[in-house]
Amino acid sequence: MIAVTRHTSHRKRPLLGLRCQPGRLALWLMRLPRPLYHRGWGRLLGHTFLLITHQGRRTGKRRETVVMALTYDPETQGAVVCSAWGPNTEWIRNLQARPALQIQIGAETYVPAQRFLAEDEAVAAARQFRELHPRRLRLFAKVLGWGDLGSEEALSEFARSRPFIAFRPSPRSRTVLASPEVLSGQRWWPPADVEGRCTTFDPSGQLRERSDL
Repeated sequence: MIAVTRHTSHRKRPLLGLRCQPGRLALWLMRLPRPLYHRGWGRLLGHTFLLITHQGRRTGKRRETVVMALTYDPETQGAVVCSAWGPNTEWIRNLQARPALQIQIGAETYVPAQRFLAEDEAVAAARQFRELHPRRLRLFAKVLGWGDLGSEEALSEFARSRPFIAFRPSPRSRTVLASPEVLSGQRWWPPADVEGRCTTFDPSGQLRERSDL
């Protein structure tokens, strides 16, 4: 959800995050998992945070972004994340141009297939996270400046105004790197599997499978 970048500025960052930009506490919090993953200690994080390695759309350089997993499926190793500061963050724009190069979550590392969720799926994923992790949601809402997401209206507005992305291991991850082509609609890219299935969320927040790609 957060791209940690360095900026030279004379303005002091607020302690808590704001909706438009991360605050000092938010930046500090989201930097913590990176050295653990770099040292091979990602298992200590469980499946709370994941590290996305992606490619700069202009520079072509490797970039890293730490995000919080809203959902995680141990059977598929799939996870759903969102961008806390909207659709114009650098890492989101990079993923729109080229799929992620690598995902690290817990002790797992893989080349992913990725898919941007539709609005109704994003709302359902946010609802599921609130139901499963209410305390964590309240903590991060305070630290990241999301406001009170206890009401259905507030949660829906939050989900519809931010990109939600699903990742899962690509069947091609053992042989090829993720394709640099632009994502196609809501489909997994690279393709999720040979049968064209992808994981979606129904309005109740439950996972389901469909084969209409």
